[in-house]
Amino acid sequence: MTGRAYYFLLAALWIGNVLPALDATLIATALPTVIGALDGLALYAWVFAAYLLALTISIPISGKLADLYGRKPIYVIGIGLFMVGALASCLVQNVGQLIACRVIIAVATGFVQPTVMTIMGDAIPTAQRARIQWVFASAWFCSSIIGPALATAITTYLSWRFVPLVEIPIGALAIYLLVSRYHETVEVHSHKIDYVGIALLGAGILALLFALSPTNRTSGINLESSGGLLLASAVLLGLFVWNETRVPEPIMAPRLFAVPVLAIAALGNVAVGVGQSGGQSFIPIFVQGGQGGTVGTVGFVLPFMFIGWPIGAGIGGRLVLSAGYRRTALLGMVIALAAQAGFLVLGRDSSPVFEALCMACLGFGFGFSTVAFTISVQNSVSWRDRGVATASLVFFRSIGGSVGVAIMGAIMTGRMQPVLDRYRDAAGGTNASGLLDPATRGSIPPDVLAALQSGLTHAVHSSFFVMAVAAVAGLIAVLWFPSVVHDASEAQASPEATPTATR
Repeated sequence: MTGRAYYFLLAALWIGNVLPALDATLIATALPTVIGALDGLALYAWVFAAYLLALTISIPISGKLADLYGRKPIYVIGIGLFMVGALASCLVQNVGQLIACRVIIAVATGFVQPTVMTIMGDAIPTAQRARIQWVFASAWFCSSIIGPALATAITTYLSWRFVPLVEIPIGALAIYLLVSRYHETVEVHSHKIDYVGIALLGAGILALLFALSPTNRTSGINLESSGGLLLASAVLLGLFVWNETRVPEPIMAPRLFAVPVLAIAALGNVAVGVGQSGGQSFIPIFVQGGQGGTVGTVGFVLPFMFIGWPIGAGIGGRLVLSAGYRRTALLGMVIALAAQAGFLVLGRDSSPVFEALCMACLGFGFGFSTVAFTISVQNSVSWRDRGVATASLVFFRSIGGSVGVAIMGAIMTGRMQPVLDRYRDAAGGTNASGLLDPATRGSIPPDVLAALQSGLTHAVHSSFFVMAVAAVAGLIAVLWFPSVVHDASEAQASPEATPTATR
């Protein structure tokens, strides 16, 4: 593919990458303010955990559907759901409704992100794909600058309710470009969707998240109940694996994980998910709640992870051609581990510049690792399996993120609750959500405010150990990454679908 057709395709895929990236940066910047306005810090982790759960379930489904019915319709459905979720987010009245909207957008992300990567794997040769990683990574770079700036300005001068509206015109442009400029011919056969597998997977992960939920303390769920939920999760996920070995068209074929590249990349992506979601979720609370910052402070610190990621992916995409997949992934994990060590020394008086540097290193390292994982996996499987294989990487990243955020949220809540109980009367009944609102903070006596902020800082800091452990585990996993990756994709063209674009 050359000429205008090639550039139109790049533009369509680039905008498809921008939408999830912009959503992430907009929402992450504004979310502490939103949670403070809706009085929902107790459910803060569930905003992310529910999002990641829905993302986790939708990813293998979208990958399978993309292999069965083509990439284009899945992409369009995903963008449409983005627009619906963004509009609904402007109207929420409580955290429960906010969580429901995040679930809709998570499903949209699960349809769009893997499909973009799969179309890129279909239409662009390996060497060219590696060299242009910076183009797709720049979607995150641009979003990391524009998103926090827009969220800060809109939240400060208008209202946080207008923040999600930014996504709607971008979604409309994405649909127009792909529908009008990209075409694929797919030979559709009779297929049977693995609904049993979908149900088992969703129920198993949901039981796991409830067992780890930070709301267990206030909802009366005791340790025995949590143990029962963990057992139920293990049984359901075990049945899911068993089911996938028996159905003719599984949503995640176990045979693919016999490929060493995919198995190691999946483990590496679990570690990436814990670090990415943990930093994105809890650094804003640390900065705005524990350190007494504002939405502007969050808007300064948070984007550096999204800036570092595309830079790392762009450099890593070229490095895999010379140094290989294994060395590139290892380098990325080492850099990410150094960033996690930086998080462990953060305190209430830490400089936002140092925090931003840690976030940048985290994103930079993950950029190296994820580009090595993605390209190596895509080249290790045939066209028929590429959609599922690509989606599996995002799937395991979201698994790591959802479980990691749930554990971190439970740790934060458990450490913060005694502090709130001790100072509740002195703080005039103010709860932890009030620490996110500058107006509410101003009504708390200075000595009590300092104690509450210190308590929240220590509570969030304790959760950072989860990220550090995940980073060490990811580095160990990547040490087993094969030195040589067999390329099974270049010689195989699909007999059922040939992507084209109009000139």
